[in-house]
Amino acid sequence: MEPSLNTWTIFFLVAAVQGLFLAVMIFLRKSRVNNLLGFLMLAFSICLLYYVGFWTKYNSLLSPVVHLAEGLTYTFGPLAYCYIKSSKKEAYFNGWHFLPFALFVIHFFSFPLYSASVTALFPATQTIIQNLHLGIYTFLILWFTYNNKAFTNGALKLFEWRKKVSWAFFGYTLSFLSYFVLVWTDALKIEYDYMISVMSTFFIYFIGYHGFQRQEVFKMYENGRYEKSALSSSASTAILDTLRNFMREERPYLDSSLRLQDLAEKLSLSNHYISQVINDLDGKNFADFVNEYRIEEAKRLLLETTGKKIIHVAYDSGFNNKASFNNAFKRFTGMAPSEFRENQSVLT
Repeated sequence: MEPSLNTWTIFFLVAAVQGLFLAVMIFLRKSRVNNLLGFLMLAFSICLLYYVGFWTKYNSLLSPVVHLAEGLTYTFGPLAYCYIKSSKKEAYFNGWHFLPFALFVIHFFSFPLYSASVTALFPATQTIIQNLHLGIYTFLILWFTYNNKAFTNGALKLFEWRKKVSWAFFGYTLSFLSYFVLVWTDALKIEYDYMISVMSTFFIYFIGYHGFQRQEVFKMYENGRYEKSALSSSASTAILDTLRNFMREERPYLDSSLRLQDLAEKLSLSNHYISQVINDLDGKNFADFVNEYRIEEAKRLLLETTGKKIIHVAYDSGFNNKASFNNAFKRFTGMAPSEFRENQSVLT
């Protein structure tokens, strides 16, 4: 059969090229953590190009080295796991995670030396190993995400993003396994192959596109905007201590109209410096910093004034409406105010 393209393969070819472009755009952000995501997009896009070549028979016209792309599956899990484990300040990377890929490369170039009986076993063995490898990393990614969840200190956004990445990767692993289940049960048709590849493409590219469109995801992993500030670390710590003492003693957060400018004037400090120390040392923006104190006040009121209505608790703790109070309370505690009050009353 002559090599040729059809509607499906053209779709995947376009998707692969878009994936390569996305990887380049991520690399241009010059963040070590986001580079891990860029390499995941790059590896998957190359792998998708390989599949297009396989379906269209164009691989037969190229060097046998192109089959090395089959081993890129062994990089998906490690790259996603390293990305998930990275923090704003430090990129996590451990070369041992990429040992299976290195072994695949060695095996690939040693393949001509194997006997016919050994080479006959390779396709089935490789399939089992690839699925186990993806399954293990899916478990590790989900385990790390849900054992490092937080609802305070600006960590909620990072947890929510990690959760999306984790379940998207789970979806990819499930679609990958589905393909081979159909193969093993002799139920595979080319249409199913295409559809499974569509799902795989969706789950992987969801991570890249969703992150790229939501710029705050990348900013969580990029150098802070105050990197060139003249504030020393000791001065930053002193400002944050002063700010925290003022919040505890004077309780300005009870004023629902409190602004950054108001705090700066009362403390005779620069707006910029206050915003910087809250962002860099506490990992929050100004609104989250203030709302954390308001939520602590609300929790106290909910426990000490059991007959007080929720809306009154909201007003008394510094919120100007019930909706913003409920949203903030759930973000910081993981439950609604009424649920918190009921749970605490049961415990006591």
